[in-house]
This record gives sequence, C-alpha cells and structure tokens, in this order.
Amino acid sequence: MDDRQQGIVKNWKLLAEGEKQGLYACFSIFYDDLYRFGLSLYRDPELIRDSIQNLFIELWSIRHKLSDVNNIQQYVFTIYKRIIYKTHQKGIIHKGEHHLPLEAAGDQHIIVGSYESILIASQEDEQLKKRLQHAMESLSPRQKEIVKMRYFECLSFKEIAEKTLLTERTVYNTLHNAVNVLRDVLLSFFIFIV
Repeated sequence: MDDRQQGIVKNWKLLAEGEKQGLYACFSIFYDDLYRFGLSLYRDPELIRDSIQNLFIELWSIRHKLSDVNNIQQYVFTIYKRIIYKTHQKGIIHKGEHHLPLEAAGDQHIIVGSYESILIASQEDEQLKKRLQHAMESLSPRQKEIVKMRYFECLSFKEIAEKTLLTERTVYNTLHNAVNVLRDVLLSFFIFIV
C-alpha cells in the first residue's frame, strides 16, 4: 500500500469515527480526481463543484456506515456518480434545460480502468503539483510542519502533540486552520481556471 493509499485509509477511518478532520482530509485527497471525473461526464464546472460538496455532505451524514467499506475509491466514485446525476437532474427541473451527460446517465457503475487512468493522469499532472506547492507556501511554518506530520507521515494527533510539545487541541486547531487555507487557495485556482 503506497503513502496515498495509507492516507486515504487512515483519514477514511477518522471520517467513519466522526472526526471532521477526516472529512476535510478526504475532501482534499479526492477533490482533483472527482473534479476531473465529473468534467468527463458533464462539462459544467458549477455542477461539478456542487456535486462534490453534496457528496461530502452525504458522506458525513452516513459516516456511521463507512467503516464497513472495503474499496474506498470505488465506493466514493459510485456515490459521486449517483449524486452528480441527481444534481444535474435537479438543475434541469429548476432551469428547464436539457443537457445530456457525456455517457449514459443510467449506468450506475464505475469502470475501474477509467478511474485508474484518472489517478495516473492526476499523479503526472504538473499543474496540480504547482498548485499544491503554491498552497503549501501560504501556510505558516508550524502549519506546514503539522500538515506534513499528519498527512505525509500519518501521525496521530497525540503523536504530533508529543513531537511538537503542543497540546492535542492546539494541533487539531492548527491543522484545521491549515486545511481551510489549503482548501481556499486550491479552490481559488479552480474558480480562476474554469
């Protein structure tokens, strides 16, 4: 299991336990892949952003069921595809528009090969790396240190507190603020691009 996969599993567990930090981390981990995948179905950036938000609202509301999930990526993308279709249908009803998806909307199954190609593309995407580096530069040195310990070294709040000589609450608050900064910076890139 690579570092990304370990990060997904660890943060998914936090989400399933009701920790909002796990929700924020999963949002950050999956956002780019979900955005690209959504655009491959519907060329409507606003629909895609709304659907991603709706996905994480739903994941939070069913968090007590998430500990039983074995294939996290497949699960997330299956729910996401259903949500994006429903969100699109609501938009049609409200706007009176009739846009067809780029693939058959009735198909509720994700093609694993397609998802794997999206993952590979996202790992090779130089723009994504630049955006992430830029976002990390907007953090304070303490925030960077805690983000790296939490998401790259996969340390618990207690372990980070011991290493940094901070309280667990301070670690949590610092990380929460850092994730908010990263999310805002990364989302501003998407808003600017689309």
